[in-house]
Amino acid sequence: MKNANRRWTWLVAVLAMLMIGAVAAVPPAQSKTKTAGAAPTGSFETHLDGFAGVKGSRVALSRQGAGRNNTRAMVVRAKLGPADTVSQHRFARKHAAGASYVVRVWVRTVTERQVGLRVREVRAGKTVQVRSTKVTTKAGAWSRLQVRVTTKKRNSALRLRIRAPHVRSGEKVLVDDLSVDRKGGGSNTVTSPEGNVANLTNGCGRTARGIPSCGTYVGAAHGSNTDPTTLEQQLGGHLGVRRTYYSATGVASAVRNAQADLAVGRLPWISFKLPYSWTDMANGKGDAWANDLAQRLAALGGPVWVAFHHEPEGDGDIQEWRRMQEHLAPLVRKAAPNVAFTVVVTGWNQFYGDPAYSLANIWPRGVKIDVAGFDIYQQYGVVKNGTTTTKWTDFAQYYQKISTWAQSVGTEWALGETGVTDTAAEVRPTEIPNAVDLMETYGGIAYSYFDTTLNSIAPWNLGTTTKRNAFAQALSGSPTLK
Repeated sequence: MKNANRRWTWLVAVLAMLMIGAVAAVPPAQSKTKTAGAAPTGSFETHLDGFAGVKGSRVALSRQGAGRNNTRAMVVRAKLGPADTVSQHRFARKHAAGASYVVRVWVRTVTERQVGLRVREVRAGKTVQVRSTKVTTKAGAWSRLQVRVTTKKRNSALRLRIRAPHVRSGEKVLVDDLSVDRKGGGSNTVTSPEGNVANLTNGCGRTARGIPSCGTYVGAAHGSNTDPTTLEQQLGGHLGVRRTYYSATGVASAVRNAQADLAVGRLPWISFKLPYSWTDMANGKGDAWANDLAQRLAALGGPVWVAFHHEPEGDGDIQEWRRMQEHLAPLVRKAAPNVAFTVVVTGWNQFYGDPAYSLANIWPRGVKIDVAGFDIYQQYGVVKNGTTTTKWTDFAQYYQKISTWAQSVGTEWALGETGVTDTAAEVRPTEIPNAVDLMETYGGIAYSYFDTTLNSIAPWNLGTTTKRNAFAQALSGSPTLK
């Protein structure tokens, strides 16, 4: 009996050690990163962020390389019935009622499947509200789910659930890049003195001039002002913004295309070259032309964005360009209360080029500019003089600089043009949706891709399956007019 007791004591001790070792080997169920002003964010490199399986579903970390950027992801595997997982994390911090959050997560399935994201606001153990969305994935492709929640209770918590209801036993769902961002401060939650007159498809409000209270329009310039309907059918959704370009004699064509865009929920963003020189326009010689344009656009009844002579760097005396913008901005805005006046520059020149083109020197003074547009391209893979660029353009650095400046002058900001080379897209297949997500975090309100071969130093157009799929991901869930 004594020997039996000793054996039992030894067995208990060994089991206790094994249990301690097992616990130590399992990463704590908390987020890898926590930043000031943000809720926990999951990259699922070492942690499961508090997620656990529901009703037989199992949750684990994937192997290295299965995630969106050759990293790790969370694997939700169905045992019997749906693949289902819930997080017990408090995905919210101290806030007042009315705090706005954006929840995003990316999912991938082996075959086409419907996957849903549910966000539940909870206070004192009781459900306050539920917001949800769903997406039908494409086999093997990453798809984004996004839910916006405006809290109804002070200091409430957000509970997240990811569910694929129709998967087979043993089938898995990959989950990656979870983010729960509070909108406000440096975000693109906008309180406009002009007030909101309508809602967008994402539930956010917009002004008469099309300035969104939250969210980022995603769209493109397509071909040679080509009707983008066929492209939209390939992408599975309407462009949120459509960029087009005209000479001074193209007003009738511009108005006609803008009317077609508004009819299907696209926000027209139009660039014009001018009938006279910058100096003549600044001195009033082109007022009749500008007034006629503004009145025609005002008659459309929906929001339109207008820019005059975008990317002016190197085209003349930049101070005369500035004077021209200062003269036309109040004229157009007064004649057309639905038109946002935008000014579009290259971006690189303003932050890294000749000081003569710095924003401090060229930005219009004493007038309201609704949107500052920047034409910034991902340079990785661009070939110049036989040399291929291998340095990645740092969009986070650009966005931070632009966001800080835009807040200081009281204007919204957007990308008027951007593009990714075929090479860059193959190396980083999610470069486009990543840039859009990052842009929204920094408060940009529109992202317009340059889907054309015209005036191009590189293959920017959406000419490969990889790029079209990436753009479709960015477009999914982004707002359009309604």
